[in-house]
Order: sequence, then C-alpha cells, then structure tokens
Amino acid sequence: MKYIIFILFSLNCFSQENSKPQFLFDENDQSITQDQFNNKLKDKKLEIITYQVDTAYIGRFLRKDDFGVLSPSEKVKIQTELEKLTAKKIDTSKTIIINFFYKDNPEPNGSCIDYYVNDKTYKKFLDKNNTINQFFITQKDYKYKDKQVYQDKNDLIRKTLFKYHFDCGNYIILKPNGKFYRKLGEYKQNEIPQNLNRIE
Repeated sequence: MKYIIFILFSLNCFSQENSKPQFLFDENDQSITQDQFNNKLKDKKLEIITYQVDTAYIGRFLRKDDFGVLSPSEKVKIQTELEKLTAKKIDTSKTIIINFFYKDNPEPNGSCIDYYVNDKTYKKFLDKNNTINQFFITQKDYKYKDKQVYQDKNDLIRKTLFKYHFDCGNYIILKPNGKFYRKLGEYKQNEIPQNLNRIE
C-alpha cells in the first residue's frame, strides 16, 4: 500500500510542467534524500503520508505507534479541553484513553467508528476498570450519531495529538504522569488493554 501511495505521489508531483518542489521528511521531521526516502518504504513500522501545501508537495514518514511524554502544560490543556467538550470533570489520577476519528466514507460496510464505539467486549473492559477516563472524539465538523462521542469543536485535540490524517481510527493512552502510547491508523481494539501496561 505504501508503494502505491508513493507512486501516486510521485506521478502527481511531476505530472505538471511547472511542478511545485517536493520535500521529504523522516519520522523525526528531518529532511531526507530521495534514496533515503525509498529505503524507508521497506520499514513496516512506518507509515507514509503525502499532501500538498500552497508552495510544495510533502512526503512524510510517521511511526504507526510511538511513546512520548506530554509537557505538564500540554496535559492540562488536553484535560481542560476534554472537560469542556464533555461537560464532565476529569479525575487527574486516572489514565486517559482517547479514540480519535477522522470522517470516513461509510460505504459499503459502515464507518470504522461504528465498530469501535459499539464494541461490547471493550465496553465490558471499561466497566471493570475504574482507573480509566475513556473518550471517543471526532474531528471538528464531524458529528457522530452517538451522544457518547464528542466533536473536537476547537480542533485542539487533533492539533495536539493527531495532527496528520489517518483513516479508520487512532488512539492515545495518556498516563497521569504525562507519558503516553499512541497508535495511528486502523487498530485492533483488544490491543488497548495490553498496551496500557507498556507505559511506566
């Protein structure tokens, strides 16, 4: 799939006579050469995204899953925004899990969010674990039918945690100390309980 995306990207970049410049970046936001870019296409732990800005075409690698730490101010910002969106007070001693969804095409088998929000096994897991604050969030202007799914009205959750568009869901596990594990793109919901233990 990555190779197909890259081929389409390359054709798009060079199909016009006065093509915009092309910039390539690795998973650390460092500029890389075309050869380095081609070699990274083989890495199954990386995902490629391509997009166009006013002045250039961009090709960028991202880790499908990664670990990190939010600064205290970032963590407070996220918690405050979640409280505003949900009108619920957050217990800061609990782990936060955010499942984030970009709007996708519901045809022919429904949207990915339908499965994730209605997963009975995952709901049972949440019912048994009172140390978790669970949130299902959609991108700005994507209003989902379920009242327990909240829209990122100020675009803050996306900009801070899920900057780049990945279809079929993303999630982040955020511990009270600010450490996190994040998964970009389609995932298995039963991985979340296991990944809780991967963060110190």
